[in-house]
Amino acid sequence: MSTTLTAPITYPAELPVSQRKNDIADAIRAHQVVIVAGETGSGKTTQLPKICLELGRGQGRGAIGHTQPRRIAARTVAERIAEELHTDLGDVVGYKIRFTDRSGSRTRVKVMTDGILL
Repeated sequence: MSTTLTAPITYPAELPVSQRKNDIADAIRAHQVVIVAGETGSGKTTQLPKICLELGRGQGRGAIGHTQPRRIAARTVAERIAEELHTDLGDVVGYKIRFTDRSGSRTRVKVMTDGILL
């Protein structure tokens, strides 16, 4: 397994978040806190972590933390992001829920339940 991405990060053109990728990336670069609001299905959950990766976040001492309210949601979101990045689950993208940790020291995006974050 490798912690480097083997393919360039791509964004589905039909998603509203993808269409505003540059604006969102500029806001993340310029501000410590950014709130992105959008319709259900707009790509917030899957595309924002990819934008952060592309900006170089998740390297060095920490990972990109991504919370989901339920265990199944955390697992399926991690699976989806890993699939879109063409990487194995548990490598660049992992998840941690109660009783299960599919992440490691090389994980750059870690999806977890709200309870694990707390």
